[in-house]
Amino acid sequence: MRIAWGISGAGHLLLESVEVLEKLRERHEIKIFLSSAGEEVARMYGVLERIGSFPLVRESKQGHSFPSCGSFNLGKFDVFVISPATSNTVAKIRLGIADSLLSCCASQALKSRVPLMIVPTDSKPVVETKAPNGETFKIYPRKIDLEHLEALREEGVLVLEHPYDVEKALEQFYGHR
Repeated sequence: MRIAWGISGAGHLLLESVEVLEKLRERHEIKIFLSSAGEEVARMYGVLERIGSFPLVRESKQGHSFPSCGSFNLGKFDVFVISPATSNTVAKIRLGIADSLLSCCASQALKSRVPLMIVPTDSKPVVETKAPNGETFKIYPRKIDLEHLEALREEGVLVLEHPYDVEKALEQFYGHR
């Protein structure tokens, strides 16, 4: 399967997302789309080098029109996964705002009927997460953040709770291509 994988600027679920990517690369062709904030956060969490071992599109190296997003229109991918997906990225996708690498790629994927799977960082009323130094803390997503997820589900976007759910979802919904 040809998987496009977006990484937004979240530390929550980032390490787990990279673990899943490394496992999936054994059986699938993967290209990572890395937001500018995702690049910063990956550096803080010490995984930028691991991410860099994949074919990679960096928002920081793209022009303002994000030409790499056209690959979705050209049928180069079977699925687009965004994990982790910040509430900012989720909101932009839900509202049709395509002014960043990931929101533009999601827009083009949906317009081209490429399935979109999202692993949001703000998926429940209370989220426990870790800072780069390992310190644990809680965040409390706003009602609007949860409403955006529900609206995307209604539009046919597959919203998953954890990166570890991605492999099973790929097998269940998209088969072994």
